[in-house]
Amino acid sequence: MAVSIAGRSGWSDGTWSYLNDPRMPAMEHGWKLHVSARPDDLDAVLRLVLPVLSRYVCHAKYARDADTLRRLNSGVVSPGAVGKAITVYPASGTVVEVALELAAVLRDREAPRVVSDRRVDPRAPVYYRYGPFTGDYRTGRSGRLESVMTGPDGRIFDGLAVGRYRCPPWAEDPFATGSGRAEAPSAPGIGGGRYTVTAGIARSPRGNVYRAVDRTLGRPVVVKQARAFVGEDASGTDSRHRLRNEHAVLTALDGVTGVPRALDYFAHRSDEYLVMSRCGDRNLRGEILRDGPYRDDGARPARSLSALASRLLGILDAAHARSVVVRDLKPDNVVLDDSGPGLCHVVDFGISERDGTGPGGATPGYGEPVLRATGPAVPADDYYALGATLFFAATGLDPVIVDTDPGTNRDRTLACLAWALPGRAHREVRASVTGLMSFDPAERTAAADRLRAGRSGTARRAARPRLDRDLLAEIIEHTTAYCVGEARAMVDPVQAARRNVPASIDVYGGSSGLGLELLHHAHRPAVRSAVDALARWTADQSRNLPPGFYTGRTGVELFLAEAGTDTVSRHCDPVLPERAPDGGPPEADLIAGAAGIGLGRLLLARHALRSGRGHMADLHLSVAADCDRMLASGTARLTPTGADGAGGAALREGVAHGEAGVACFLLEYAGVTGDPDAIGRAGKAAARLAAVTPDIIAAAAEPGATRRYGSWCRGLAGIGSVLVRAAELLDEPGYLDLAQRAARACAALAPRMPLVTQCCGLAGVGDLMVDVAEASASASASASASASASASEEFWDAAGTVALLILSRSGGSWSRPVFPDTGLAGPSATWAGGSAGVLGFFRRLHARGGPRLGLLA
Repeated sequence: MAVSIAGRSGWSDGTWSYLNDPRMPAMEHGWKLHVSARPDDLDAVLRLVLPVLSRYVCHAKYARDADTLRRLNSGVVSPGAVGKAITVYPASGTVVEVALELAAVLRDREAPRVVSDRRVDPRAPVYYRYGPFTGDYRTGRSGRLESVMTGPDGRIFDGLAVGRYRCPPWAEDPFATGSGRAEAPSAPGIGGGRYTVTAGIARSPRGNVYRAVDRTLGRPVVVKQARAFVGEDASGTDSRHRLRNEHAVLTALDGVTGVPRALDYFAHRSDEYLVMSRCGDRNLRGEILRDGPYRDDGARPARSLSALASRLLGILDAAHARSVVVRDLKPDNVVLDDSGPGLCHVVDFGISERDGTGPGGATPGYGEPVLRATGPAVPADDYYALGATLFFAATGLDPVIVDTDPGTNRDRTLACLAWALPGRAHREVRASVTGLMSFDPAERTAAADRLRAGRSGTARRAARPRLDRDLLAEIIEHTTAYCVGEARAMVDPVQAARRNVPASIDVYGGSSGLGLELLHHAHRPAVRSAVDALARWTADQSRNLPPGFYTGRTGVELFLAEAGTDTVSRHCDPVLPERAPDGGPPEADLIAGAAGIGLGRLLLARHALRSGRGHMADLHLSVAADCDRMLASGTARLTPTGADGAGGAALREGVAHGEAGVACFLLEYAGVTGDPDAIGRAGKAAARLAAVTPDIIAAAAEPGATRRYGSWCRGLAGIGSVLVRAAELLDEPGYLDLAQRAARACAALAPRMPLVTQCCGLAGVGDLMVDVAEASASASASASASASASASEEFWDAAGTVALLILSRSGGSWSRPVFPDTGLAGPSATWAGGSAGVLGFFRRLHARGGPRLGLLA
């Protein structure tokens, strides 16, 4: 439906149609409205809403068609997108008036709930929240893209919509005075007060899952919610239909061991709820991410892979005997208890089929590759999901899903299995998973029969390329071309919207990190012009950036300087942070704090000297000196959030937000200035880091070690690279020995690392191998030590193995790979979480060394 409002400009991208009011004052953030609608009702809602908006000063956008709204309402795009058919950005002071008029014309219309907002009127699908009006994004401490709002007092608030209502401290709810009718919070008891919620299990756009107590019978239960009209398909089936299907399936499976019992079913307002028996407090995914994979080596009997396989197969057999095909077996839906080895339960039967009928749906990598588009599912379909679930249990990895060809994804998944479980000792596991993950239903059935009988089949040899210089050159050429294309898309608003290109301009997750890597490839066709366009676009963006290096304007300024652009004035103010975004003392870390700012200023000083701008070099060095003083005096703090949580690994000592990052800057500052006091502080920081590293290496070797011990940002990959620099700058060979030990620990963890990226991924591990190989070669040359020469080749070989692991986790062909970003389902070109960071590692591997982002060497 083509609609417009007289006097307002309109345009569309791949998702939204926009209506911009020329009278609208510039506003970075404020109170905005969301109108929810069902896909087939979109045109009718627009005919009611647009006349109202024509009477007010406001911008607006709306889903461009019913299919787009159906996708938004599915929750797959983003949990915060559900229900947001129309967004209205009213002028300041008019939100209540606009909202009440919209509520009046839309009263009694049914639509999905907008969970990030509050409702204006309980009888109308009109919602409000305080949020950003402009696309001002930056990378936060966690590496996630944040929609930034800066309050009157300078404090930062993330404006991204989440699964609950949030409001910045400076904003006063305009509906709290009684002029509007904000939706009342839910009562603590549901089901007429019978069930008291005690904890949340999962939060989902389609409905939450809770732990609760049945007050009537005094027993613990699980309550699963289905929100009305969410995930609605063309036939009108929504999340409630799936919950009703689950209730019917559980009723059919009543009494089956390993399946929860359906205890109650009721509606509350337009939502529906299923009450089930409680099976356990943890699922297979969470346990493996926390405690490592399952094995059959006898070291941990309670974590026997064969016992788990037998139990899951038994549950599937019982379901099949009652004409149920589960269709959604995966680690998230395997709930564990403490009764004994292999004892588990299968939950979530929302898309299961009973007697050949069900609502449809599938999970990529688990059920999806073999489920047919039409016709009923068959028991052999569950065997594929069983194989994929056992693959996860044995490796901690989800199946590869980045390629458009399911066969390529499956073959790469099996290649990952061969890397993670090599040798004859794991042959039976590889054979079982390989057979279960066949695309031939007969082969899957035969593999299940062998599993029941305790026999193994034959695992075919996983495909693996020969990694030579020619293949590396092809990979680099292809990936550079991809990054050039992404850079060009980033500066084109239409392409950026269509391809969902990140809007950030920082080093970590935006244009500056991409541009800094592309500058290493400026000799290739089209790269220089793409970098120039990217630099101009970056300089033109109006961003309220903090001064950090990886996630702030110091890194942006470095890119603009290296790119040679003259429009750097708005980014080059070398101001140090006076406080953290939460109002506390300024951060000391490498990503956003004083250590990173100081390191960035050292890099800028080096660039200024090379460019013959000595006065600018002095300015940058003075800021670096201020950073050194902040760290020495304790003015800046380290707050390694999550260091003590599950999977925290070595975050407290890690390079991103921990002590290794501070040591990195102190070492580089001492190396540049030669100041004795600075050298002394750097030496003490390196010694502290070296003192705790052996314990981290030992923890990383434990059977239950989380794979994050291998990461660059929080684990040994980053720590090891800092120790390499410490060995070189402080002339301490013992630090190189420790870095080599850290690299070996990372090499052991690498086959279990799912990401191919720099941050938390294999590219960061690969860069450590290159660092250690280079340093070992230098040690060999200076001391004529054959042991160091041998170590150098050891780590060059290890770097090659990491490259092969990256290819095994990727799509495409071996020479033209598609590297998945941190979402694992598609590519992007960012430095920390995308192809630019992977390209940097492959560049250094091919050249047998070379510069690395964030280091002066």
